[in-house]
Amino acid sequence: MPDEATDNGFPSTEDVDVEALFAALKEEIRRSGADPGATGEPDDRRAARAEAERLWPVSADRPLRLRPGFRGGLGTPAKAVLRKLMRWYVEPLAYDQRSFNAAALRLVDDLEQRVARLESELALVREAEKR
Repeated sequence: MPDEATDNGFPSTEDVDVEALFAALKEEIRRSGADPGATGEPDDRRAARAEAERLWPVSADRPLRLRPGFRGGLGTPAKAVLRKLMRWYVEPLAYDQRSFNAAALRLVDDLEQRVARLESELALVREAEKR
């Protein structure tokens, strides 16, 4: 085993530039598209907003995955009946989650408008200071 490795096979913390590693990981995540909105660019924010808009309506109804064979033939109808029977229990939770998601999206929209207004006011103040 090389000298620079610790007992677990990784380099010692003295040899690793943690800040550079963290910056490289953040850049890789940004390039992968897994963290939309992280850079603050308008396209990223629009992508994040579109994803949130697509995912906010939570529902207890999901399509059943049909299994092949005998187990699927018996299990799928049983699952369909059980879902209908349990809907009264699950749907209020889904309703509350939809309400929260809608409120959170409205709040985010409001905050985005306020930030845009403050940024424009700041630009005007900076422009006035330059004169």
